[in-house]
Amino acid sequence: MTDAERSFTAAAVPAVERRCRETIAALLSRLADSAGDALAGAALGGALGRGEAPTTVDAAGAFVTGAPFELFVVLRTTPGRASALVPHLARDLAATARPRHAGVRVAAAALSALAHLPPTLESIECAAAGRVVSGPPDLLEPLSALSDAQPAPGEALRLVVRRGAALLSAERSLSRRGAGRAAVLAGQAAIRDVDLALGTALLVSAGRFRPTDRARAAELRLLAAPADGGTLPEGIHVGMTRTRFRDVVERHRAAVTAAGGVDLPETLAEVRTQAGRASDRFLEVLRLLEEQRLARSLPSWTDYLRALATRHGGASGPGLFGARTGDELPGRRAVRDWPLSERLAPALATLLDWDPGDMTIAPVLLDLPDDAPRDALVARLATLAAGA
Repeated sequence: MTDAERSFTAAAVPAVERRCRETIAALLSRLADSAGDALAGAALGGALGRGEAPTTVDAAGAFVTGAPFELFVVLRTTPGRASALVPHLARDLAATARPRHAGVRVAAAALSALAHLPPTLESIECAAAGRVVSGPPDLLEPLSALSDAQPAPGEALRLVVRRGAALLSAERSLSRRGAGRAAVLAGQAAIRDVDLALGTALLVSAGRFRPTDRARAAELRLLAAPADGGTLPEGIHVGMTRTRFRDVVERHRAAVTAAGGVDLPETLAEVRTQAGRASDRFLEVLRLLEEQRLARSLPSWTDYLRALATRHGGASGPGLFGARTGDELPGRRAVRDWPLSERLAPALATLLDWDPGDMTIAPVLLDLPDDAPRDALVARLATLAAGA
């Protein structure tokens, strides 16, 4: 089967498939104009590239897919120049995608650097999918070694932060009086994506990541089984109760199964309840994931912030730009230099958690005033997480 014949969505609804092909054609046309002679080719990654994107209905009742078009652009230029071009390409492609009610994410690499790219979640999935949409069919051949690689633990954190931020935004919309159909659909999508991310995080922590949702669902079913030598495999699932582990695994499987049909809107009350349960799952997986990565217990989200400060060399001293006086917490200037996912994770956890005891750390991490309203914190986090 050629790339042109492969489906974009798991349900393969003709109207959605046609719209995806039209959108891809428009994006590639704009990409050719924006990149010019430097364009060597492009590949489609993400759920659409794997052919696993879900199908749902929009507020008007039309069949759609909410998955973004994740384009991996290969350029005939230097690695530094390729990175510098990403914001420009992203702006141009976003302008093309917006009238089509589509989202787009852009990554770029120099043709000469393809064989040296790190094993990120996106690069592994893109290499395994091999879905070249522009350029020679062997464009991704230098990436072939990544197709069965294992990502670093920090990759799981980056994924759950991005998906958790969408869940937080959806929860806020669902909690408003008179939340409508659009909020319900966004909530269902956010819950589904979080459940897929949590299952993925379990596999990354155990060194058993697989490059498709279906393969990950199958691997999760085997995760609790002893390995050939009779020892239990390592991973954060070891620290979970059997009930929680089964919940994460079953919710991941249910999300994969649901993608094979059309996701219809449920009642507002049902989605609110599901969002609360998804938040509980998210917070436990995030805590266990970071306890494994940081090799220490994290009894509170403030302790989590302290652990990250220690990882990055500790605070430079009391005062406005160093540690906050009396509580040994880093200040705004210190956290700006952290990797974005590490800066956002504690803030996200405090905003999702029902316990307000750690709420004071969120404004510092998001660089907002201490008395910033919750809606402002959520909006700021969502904006920053889009780049995680």
